[in-house]
Amino acid sequence: MKRIEVHTKIENLTPILDALKKIGVSGVTVAQVRGRGSVEPPMISGLRGTVKYAADFNVRNLIYTIVEDSKSEEVIQAILQAVHSDGEKVFGKIFVTPIEDAIDLGTGLRGSEALKSKTVKNL
Repeated sequence: MKRIEVHTKIENLTPILDALKKIGVSGVTVAQVRGRGSVEPPMISGLRGTVKYAADFNVRNLIYTIVEDSKSEEVIQAILQAVHSDGEKVFGKIFVTPIEDAIDLGTGLRGSEALKSKTVKNL
């Protein structure tokens, strides 16, 4: 299994999620994160717009999913196609890391079976 993690601008969230859904990836986690990288942080105006200062961090989306090894390249290509569809310059990174094991808390299933397990109960 592989964890595929994308750090990207907020505008890329919907195209990436649509592309993942289109290829059958249903389990996705999204979080808004702040960080520093090679791109300069934006200038921010003060309360009345008279003072400007550089933000300490850029705001980005972190999107990640866990997929079978055999599906990882398809996921990467779908993400790349989604963010390059309009010809704009794109900032961000994709990280791919191996997942040693996964355990479903409800059933105890392990590995790829844990990824397929649906143990959500209505409360």
